[in-house]
Amino acid sequence: MDGQDRPRRLTNQMERTRSAIVEAARARAESGAEIKASAIAADARVSEATLYRYFPDLVSLLRASVPATDQVEILRSMTDSDDPVVRIGQAAEVLGRAVLRREGAVRALVAATVAKPAAAKSRPAHRFALIEHALAPWIDRNGLAGRPETEQLVRDLAVVISAESLFTLIDLCGQSPDAAVTALAATARRVTEAAVANTPTSPG
Repeated sequence: MDGQDRPRRLTNQMERTRSAIVEAARARAESGAEIKASAIAADARVSEATLYRYFPDLVSLLRASVPATDQVEILRSMTDSDDPVVRIGQAAEVLGRAVLRREGAVRALVAATVAKPAAAKSRPAHRFALIEHALAPWIDRNGLAGRPETEQLVRDLAVVISAESLFTLIDLCGQSPDAAVTALAATARRVTEAAVANTPTSPG
């Protein structure tokens, strides 16, 4: 009987260990603290080697431990405008505030994907969903879906509405987090305003 129970006990222990690692990573992410494998392992009371047996890298660990936030739903709840410039400014604010809430985790994700570009495909692409939702009424109204100008605008905005741009404003430009979010939104609005002014639209 003991021999039959042993695999079950081992499986239960592995599940408890994995859950402890995930919970430790989640707690650190929600606190905004710096994310390091060694610190997460210590919080979970396991060795760093054990952590890496369950999760090969920080990207996979953070994907498992940080709950997804429906940022599009947040944007939908805060906007009643069809103006793409207004909506893009709000999208930039939504993303900027979300980044600041979990700054340590986001910095860890950015660093991990810079070091290993192949891991970038595993990063959540929240910015694109926000940008596409913000531009949707304008695109639909003017028949701009699939147009090269529209696709270029999305790419331009993806550079602006990003954690990397926010950290540049904070780390290199010396702005406070609140000022950085404001600057991010203002830049996104200017990019959108220029694109809207220069994009031919369907009559009527």
